[in-house]
Amino acid sequence: MVSAVYLLLQKMEHLEQNQNITVNCCRKQKEFYEIPRSERMTCIHSLEEYRLISNEEYFARFGEIEAALEEIRIEWDKETPGQKQEEIKKLEEKVKGYPDWMKIHLLSFCMKAGNDKETARRLLDVVLNADYAQVGEYNKLSHYWQISTAIFENKQLESFEAEFRLARLYKELFQSFAAVLGAKGRKYIPAAERNKNLVFVFSSQVLGMLHAPTKTLLDRCYVLQKYMRKRVLIVNTAMQIPRKGAAPFFEMKDSVYNAEYLTKTELEYKGEHFAFLQCEDDMPNLDTIVSLAKLVVTQKPEFLLNIGGSDICADICGLFVPEITVSTVFSKLPFSCGEYQIVDKELTEEDVAILRELEVKKENVKRTLFTFSFKEQEHHFTKEQLGFREEQFVLLIVGWRLDEEISDEFLQMLDSVCRKDARIVAAFMGKYQNYEESIKKYPLLAANSRCLGAQEDALAVTECMDLYVNPKRNGGGSSVAEALYKGLPAVTLPVGDVSAAAGESFRVADYGEMAETILHFASDEDYYERMSRLAEERAEQLMDSKNSFCGVIDELEQDMN
Repeated sequence: MVSAVYLLLQKMEHLEQNQNITVNCCRKQKEFYEIPRSERMTCIHSLEEYRLISNEEYFARFGEIEAALEEIRIEWDKETPGQKQEEIKKLEEKVKGYPDWMKIHLLSFCMKAGNDKETARRLLDVVLNADYAQVGEYNKLSHYWQISTAIFENKQLESFEAEFRLARLYKELFQSFAAVLGAKGRKYIPAAERNKNLVFVFSSQVLGMLHAPTKTLLDRCYVLQKYMRKRVLIVNTAMQIPRKGAAPFFEMKDSVYNAEYLTKTELEYKGEHFAFLQCEDDMPNLDTIVSLAKLVVTQKPEFLLNIGGSDICADICGLFVPEITVSTVFSKLPFSCGEYQIVDKELTEEDVAILRELEVKKENVKRTLFTFSFKEQEHHFTKEQLGFREEQFVLLIVGWRLDEEISDEFLQMLDSVCRKDARIVAAFMGKYQNYEESIKKYPLLAANSRCLGAQEDALAVTECMDLYVNPKRNGGGSSVAEALYKGLPAVTLPVGDVSAAAGESFRVADYGEMAETILHFASDEDYYERMSRLAEERAEQLMDSKNSFCGVIDELEQDMN
């Protein structure tokens, strides 16, 4: 078995120079990424002139085109919702005859301008069906990340139809990259030959303790090494929104890559030291994937742990030893073609359909409570130091994407509770660049709120607050766990990671009930104290990674061996 694997890996050598994966839209990807969006801010009222230009000229004029689209969106926002949707439909109809790569750009604009899940579905259909001569695999991978990120940040775009298409697109890309490398199907090193004391842990991005997925990564590595006595090698594949293959997409997102980690050979966490390897910021690099696959075959770890999913590099390496994917958006399935998954949710019929599309067996998906670890608290503040009075009842809203996650409906709800109880004020912690612009529409809320920005010591700020309040979104699980740990009750809608982490006791049906519950917390001291104790009890469960994670890994080890 192993000799056959070695032969396969030898065939995979140096394929990047002679491979069949197309990158036609990316001839000028470096220049494309370096163009500032602000250049040539001239409003262009007709997009027809762009239809026949080459992709090289399109890249050269990308800043101008993005500025034109932004001007169009501003004009659309002045119209009634019905008029705006009519304009979006007209543009969608117009682009049908455009080249696929240009159509994707303009449909991505329609999706974001209209916040429409049907447009997201249509956009995914275009990407899936696009001619590879126009939109190559690297391009499609870029679009996969841009669309999945947009849907994650904006729940209005979310639907089963879109999730299913994302799963199909991911599987198609995984199979394409694997086929170019000559890797077809799982050819595991026999269990008896694998090192049961060694685990490789893959992550598509590694930053620091302010980054929730990195905290999850280190926490799981700590449990594996400290309690399960396994040596751990952490591999940062740098596959999170890779730059390679960047093609036109409206308001394109970029990922953070910490180049300083390239020289690191180990990471330390709570006294444990883990071997560490970070890939260059040029992924997916086929030679690098081959090298990692070789490392798996020579070192023979018992299994791979894939933190977060959506990592083609990890999934290709998972063809040689079993792969377990841990969802970091734990209220949803991860997109992974690895054999096993760990989630924190009941599987629905829609989940099973997505698993079937990914070719993952339902029985290989294990459920366990998603647990957390926190950056150590270093300070203690008072409300006054944070700009509030001691007698005020401070609502805490936390997030790294608050510009996308906080809606007018949520701000109206906050404004309404401030009107009904003069003691109530709001604190926004995290990234909220449009805070001043968003809040000025609500003068009373503006006078009774503060944006604290990103905080290095989140626990120190959190312990000064009174109630954790969550907008409708997917992420946020780590921040609510910190709040519960500090004895803050939470109020959340029954969707997303915050809802899953907080549990049923802290869920409300809608923003109307959320407002009523906030007022109840602020006015009823006995109720508050009772719920605060529940919060602390829930936090104990959420911090017990040893029992939760060890238990599910033990179960999976029996299955895979």
